[in-house]
Amino acid sequence: MPGHSTTLQVQGTLILWLGWYGFNPGSTLGLSATNYARDAARVVVTTTLSAAAGGLTVCIMEKLFGDKTWSVGAVCNGILGGLVSITSGCAVTFPWSAFVIGFLGGIIYWLSSKCVLKVCKIDDPLDAFAVHGACGFWGVFATGLFSATDYAYGSGPGLFYGGGNALGCACVFLLATIAWVGGISFLMFFSLKKMGILRVSAEMEAAGMDVSKHGGVAYSSD
Repeated sequence: MPGHSTTLQVQGTLILWLGWYGFNPGSTLGLSATNYARDAARVVVTTTLSAAAGGLTVCIMEKLFGDKTWSVGAVCNGILGGLVSITSGCAVTFPWSAFVIGFLGGIIYWLSSKCVLKVCKIDDPLDAFAVHGACGFWGVFATGLFSATDYAYGSGPGLFYGGGNALGCACVFLLATIAWVGGISFLMFFSLKKMGILRVSAEMEAAGMDVSKHGGVAYSSD
């Protein structure tokens, strides 16, 4: 179902984008206090380029291969996908690398979104998995590829710069994340299912939980 307001969706996206400039550059203060201004400036550039690349990529893909429209919603989620994709490596990549990461992040977002809805038949209204899950995983993996020698102080340069430790660390981290989140989620949701409280009734689902739980209609079916 379509959301309430495209205007509010765009506003929310811009608020998040602005907030990312506090998050990504602000995080560099804890990484390299002596070169904070230099690193923060680079992070602002990489964050901007990746977000813009993601938004443009998804917009064009939706026009060419999706619903054949210039979708504002696609642009918004593409921007968020680009932001998520660059967050892991924002301080250790060159501007051109950030653009590539955002561009590929946009493709990964779009394919993941369509896969979840069309193939897995899962209703993910906010494309949360495609934006934060798929693009987040890509961002960590991309850091292991694009970490520049001049900026990679910890695990060393990325694979494209002759190093392998960064990519190895990224893969181990991703596997550990899958094991931890997947394991804990399985225990919680399986237990809820066995207790019969994982889902609401079919009637309540059809009517909408906004009606049954909040006493009002959130979406118009007209």
